[in-house]
Amino acid sequence: MNRPVLSAVIIAFNEESNINRCIASLDGIADEVVVVDSGSTDRTVEFAEAAGARVLHHPFEGHIEQKNWAARQALGAWLISLDADEAIGPELRTSLLEWKVGDQQCDGYEFNRLTSYCGHWVRHGGWYPDRKCRLWRAGQAHWTGENPHDRLELTSGRSPQHLSGDLLHFSYNEIEDHVRQIRFFSDIAATQYSGPDWMTWSLIRPLKSAFQWMKNALFRGGWRDGWAGWTIARWSAFATSEKYRKAAAWRWKKSVLKHSGREEVQRILLCRTDAIGDVVLTLPIAGRLAKHLQVDALVRAYAAPVARASRSVVQVLEWDGDEPLDLSVYDAAILAFPDVEVAKALKHAGVPLRLGTARRWPFARYINLRHGVSRKHSGQHEAWHGLDLAHVLQPVPGWVEPGAMPSQSPEEWAEWAGLEAESWSHVQTRVQGAATWLAPGRSHVILHPGSNNSATNWSIDQYVKLMRTLMREGHRVIWTGTAKEAEAWPELALWCEEVDAVNATGALTLEELMSLIQEVDGLVASSTGPLHLASALGTACVGLYGTAAPTWPERWHPMGSRAKWIATSNRTDEGCLDIEVADVAAALLDLGVGAASQ
Repeated sequence: MNRPVLSAVIIAFNEESNINRCIASLDGIADEVVVVDSGSTDRTVEFAEAAGARVLHHPFEGHIEQKNWAARQALGAWLISLDADEAIGPELRTSLLEWKVGDQQCDGYEFNRLTSYCGHWVRHGGWYPDRKCRLWRAGQAHWTGENPHDRLELTSGRSPQHLSGDLLHFSYNEIEDHVRQIRFFSDIAATQYSGPDWMTWSLIRPLKSAFQWMKNALFRGGWRDGWAGWTIARWSAFATSEKYRKAAAWRWKKSVLKHSGREEVQRILLCRTDAIGDVVLTLPIAGRLAKHLQVDALVRAYAAPVARASRSVVQVLEWDGDEPLDLSVYDAAILAFPDVEVAKALKHAGVPLRLGTARRWPFARYINLRHGVSRKHSGQHEAWHGLDLAHVLQPVPGWVEPGAMPSQSPEEWAEWAGLEAESWSHVQTRVQGAATWLAPGRSHVILHPGSNNSATNWSIDQYVKLMRTLMREGHRVIWTGTAKEAEAWPELALWCEEVDAVNATGALTLEELMSLIQEVDGLVASSTGPLHLASALGTACVGLYGTAAPTWPERWHPMGSRAKWIATSNRTDEGCLDIEVADVAAALLDLGVGAASQ
């Protein structure tokens, strides 16, 4: 087999929108196309293979390391390197074809790179000609620089020759692409920063950002590119600020860990010491971090069964339990609820990194990683806010994930919560009469009318009407709630006898309730712990909400793919939610809760 003259080498990660254009531009130029993928979750690999590329898989260790590894896999006598969002322009294509049949006496060649910014080709502001050495004789160059800013260096030390034409860089289709890359590159740059400390000082960063803006917008003529030039200058200044801000934070975190005798974060404590539903909505943090760190949970005793049911939590500590707590073993703690006493205890125990909100005083005195985002009127979900808080920790020794952002997917939140209750077939033997609650061949729906005053609710009369509607349709209804809540409905036992429903109020522990929720087909409740348990356990559920903050569904709706919620601003004369029974029954049906057993 003859050795290829020219091998094209491309590194890629989730580049399905770019990879075809990149490979197509090499047609007739490269004798071999090698794509090194670092774990794409989209169709990048499929598209690359269909385009004729040889696809290899290699974990991403950094831009420099990845490109050097990729170059070693190529077979050609010459190599050309492209990023997946680049393509050979027409004039450069002509130059490469002429070079390929020419003398090829130099060890390396460079060419200009022309970048498209939101559809505008940028020719000023320091972005052009942006010469890149990308073509070299095999074995005569290597990638160097400081991640993420790689550069190709010829072994001979000589300068590369220039080929005419442009390498087209389709970098940013919209401004959010630019912001996303800033997040990604600034995380990498922070961990690789080797400059003096004073460059990262908070008083210096604004000066560096201002100079960066003037350099791009004015000195380098960015203004000539109009809107694109001014926008690039603005975000380039922001990138400079982020790089040095994160570098300062990275060095501070390393210093704090080293001062406590630690090299990195390995074990983290997730703290949530309020209600059951809040604990459920905080557990996605555990699932998000579990692949990087050991995650333990600190909760109140009554909510401990929820944390113990999570596959993502290794150990559960009870804040108000009987056992003494040794908090000194933790490298970091995330306080998802601003509990002053917990924050004090963590500081007293010497936990190096303590992360929480900066908006509660005196709580903020006892933490050293502060997050200033308000939850009350943000319109974001409580689970998202928890993940957003956790990402303030990153990057940190032990967890470096460049560009990581909190997920907006309720399905991912429910998956990360990782709840799995004990099988009902085991639990029912411990509860008197429970073996007859679930009837073979029927669908079962839990109604949980209590909310412990944590949310605006439906009236008990509406729950009763829903029960009768569901029973007529062939479902069996099971009422749940605490014994105290049941005292407010003395007629409940009679209502259940009338239609052969099950009155399980006051009969179940939290562990037993979780098993029952996991077993039934559906659940209806206001924004309470059982509603969020159902959504995390994968049981179809319908939540009832008012539209006003702070108890609105934007922040508190149930997670997962089997959840619906109905919100209204209307109230009955008694102040209860004015929602039609038919609408709730229809929502259950939309979730697949039919009369036949699921």
